[in-house]
Amino acid sequence: MIKYACRSCGFELFRFEKVGQDFYGVRTPTEVMGMYSNKCPRCGNRLKTPSNTEIILSLRRAKDSLKSSVPTLRTQITVT
Repeated sequence: MIKYACRSCGFELFRFEKVGQDFYGVRTPTEVMGMYSNKCPRCGNRLKTPSNTEIILSLRRAKDSLKSSVPTLRTQITVT
């Protein structure tokens, strides 16, 4: 999952759950900012492209839908 959020108030601007979610795929930070005219709809803060230190990576275990003996990991990127 990839999640873009406002660094000031934490409002979720965009979430990409899985491949095939929509026609466009994963949006870049610039595309997400353009969707909101570079302003957070909740707090009005100016949105900025994140630096490398502001990108948070975390792993989480996927649900065992096929009951596989091999664990599956997905990457979650939160841009704040």
